[in-house]
Amino acid sequence: MRPLTLAQIAAYTDGQAIGDGLVHNVVIDSREAAAGSLFIALPGERVDGHQFVSDVLAKGGYAVVKEGTHEGPGVVQVGDPLLALQELAKGYLADFPVPVIAITGSNGKTSTKDMVTRVLSTEYAVHATAGNYNNEIGVPLTVLGLEEHHELLVVEMGMRGLGQIRRLTEISPPNYGVITNIGPVHLELLGGMGNIAQAKGELLESMDATGVAILNGDDPSVRGQARNFPGRIIYYGLDVANDVVAKGINLDVEGRPSFTLRCEQEEVQVRLAVPGVHNVWNASAALTVGLQFGIRIEKGAHALTELASSAMRLEVRRSPKGMIVVNDSYNASPASMQGALDTLAHMYCSGRRVAILGDMLELGEIAEAAHYEVGRHASSCAEQLFFVGQYASLMQEGAGRGQVYATTDDFLRSNDLELESGDLVLVKASRGLHFEKIVEQLLKGGDE
Repeated sequence: MRPLTLAQIAAYTDGQAIGDGLVHNVVIDSREAAAGSLFIALPGERVDGHQFVSDVLAKGGYAVVKEGTHEGPGVVQVGDPLLALQELAKGYLADFPVPVIAITGSNGKTSTKDMVTRVLSTEYAVHATAGNYNNEIGVPLTVLGLEEHHELLVVEMGMRGLGQIRRLTEISPPNYGVITNIGPVHLELLGGMGNIAQAKGELLESMDATGVAILNGDDPSVRGQARNFPGRIIYYGLDVANDVVAKGINLDVEGRPSFTLRCEQEEVQVRLAVPGVHNVWNASAALTVGLQFGIRIEKGAHALTELASSAMRLEVRRSPKGMIVVNDSYNASPASMQGALDTLAHMYCSGRRVAILGDMLELGEIAEAAHYEVGRHASSCAEQLFFVGQYASLMQEGAGRGQVYATTDDFLRSNDLELESGDLVLVKASRGLHFEKIVEQLLKGGDE
């Protein structure tokens, strides 16, 4: 970040500076603080950041603290440290104007963000969200990571409730908005698909007639949120009615797609380095964003050929025994389950296709129907099926076959999985089921 004085920070946060100093970076973990760091003392579930303020000050750092907790020099006292962090980022960005590309959606946010960043980085100095740092803490920290040389800011925006994306857009007002899709996630908190669509639509509501919306035109719910958008809309997807159209999709032996992307009269062949049919939509969004900044599809497509996948997001690995393991144990929703199963069905396989599937969490009232449908779809994609978790029996019922286990450990203890060289195995569930333990067992002994 650009250096800021404690007085400037106090002005941004409506706080009171005690003492003076020059801040060079912002942290929320006191262990990462050094001389010149600004530590935001946030209350946590287990510990309160105010317990570590003295440690930070002893290192030569500074701190934003709640009023009345620390009276010594080197602090900025505020009413609410989290609000202060957000207002600091908001003011910092307002005085550091760069175009902002904001990305949201029920699935594919992080992958799309990574692809957008890779494409734009071919011609611009880009600062982007690290990992999936996409919430009320992560977004302001991302903004505060902007340096003088940066020309574009790419921000991933997540949500678990109404009003959250609206707040993130106040901190980081977007000039370009990308919505990857709208599907049933966090239903236990949001209560229904209408609220999910409304929550994602807050991104477009934050933009005026000068804004550009880049939207998945194959998703009716996304199109529905665009009805009242006053700016320019560009649709991407497989449907020929979209402005940017992907067609001719093929998967190689490791599930990596190639396809043709058409924009106006231009057609370009795209080959991705990451597996998964769903990444055709993510890549199409990224290349469409690139076009808005004058980056030709060929150049952007070439950049994507070297983009690696994030850990546990549809990784394809070979076991010592010669099985191909498709590890997608990071998270799961109805849309991502279908995408992973479709990838399994279309990948080259010299043996049997096997799916090990677990619960999708936070689906609320649609949980039973969604798991039944996953089982039904899995039946057409794999020869062997194993279902784990609370909804395993419903998935089995939908499939009409398959084996059921109450927990991941029960599955591992069963020794029911007998695989041979050439078999193709998909491992997918919500993160809470710890399916990475299954992957570790399958890959035991290392990769070939």
